[in-house]
Amino acid sequence: MDEQKFDPYEYYASYPTKVISRPGYPARAAFKATLMWKLYGSELHRRLGEINTYADIGGCFGFAANAMVFHIAQCQGRRPQTTIFEIASDFVMIGKQLFPDVHFIEAEFESGADASDVFDLVTLFDVLEHLVDPESLLRCVAARSRYVLLKTPMETTGSWRGARPLGQGGDAHPDGHIQFFSPGSYEALLKRGGLDIIKSRLLPTVVPLGARLALVPERLAQPSSGPVAVVKRCLRGAVRAVHLGMPALLFGGVRRIVGGGTHLCLCRSRQAGPDTRESPSPQP
Repeated sequence: MDEQKFDPYEYYASYPTKVISRPGYPARAAFKATLMWKLYGSELHRRLGEINTYADIGGCFGFAANAMVFHIAQCQGRRPQTTIFEIASDFVMIGKQLFPDVHFIEAEFESGADASDVFDLVTLFDVLEHLVDPESLLRCVAARSRYVLLKTPMETTGSWRGARPLGQGGDAHPDGHIQFFSPGSYEALLKRGGLDIIKSRLLPTVVPLGARLALVPERLAQPSSGPVAVVKRCLRGAVRAVHLGMPALLFGGVRRIVGGGTHLCLCRSRQAGPDTRESPSPQP
């Protein structure tokens, strides 16, 4: 990748039209939020009591944020005040029509969030791998949030082979990724950014075997006839089945060594105040 020639802002100016044409995109975006809430929603509710303010960074059209708001409202009986920060004008324009109850801000979080605003919850789903300086964003998030949910792909060979990128970046990457993480380098980045991991998990993919028809229809539509294609499909299915059958701790250990997969985590800002449900110290 020639970093001098690749301009992320120029690339993402036309990204909305690429994303919306993917048949399974809205379902995948909503499913990401649903999976994250299933894994970490009860812990958030236990710690916060209620989520009054929620922000999603790089939220595209708002499908993931809308799903997260639905789950929060189901849990606490009311919707939080919701803000989406997005730099692509087409995402913002369409998102405002799709979700009029959500406040869209066409700006980066660093410049669009008021310094006095502190969100109970911030989500970053598939965001950090797109940024030139992800640590700067994380520091800003840590200063203006209490809890953070993150989903980020791990696209390196892992610790066994020196955490080298599995593919090319920039224009050569299908989604324009320019940052490539191993679990170790990623968790160190979160720590430098001012976040402490409460719970985390490494998955081979967020799409379960039984949901591929709904969530990845474009992949299933690809030609799959012929003996080679059938063997590849069977091998992929066998590998996925082994992964799904592994205990979470064992699978995470394997991924740290060989690389790949997706890192999901719930973090708490080191600058956050006390949780709503933390009892005050008894007075003498």
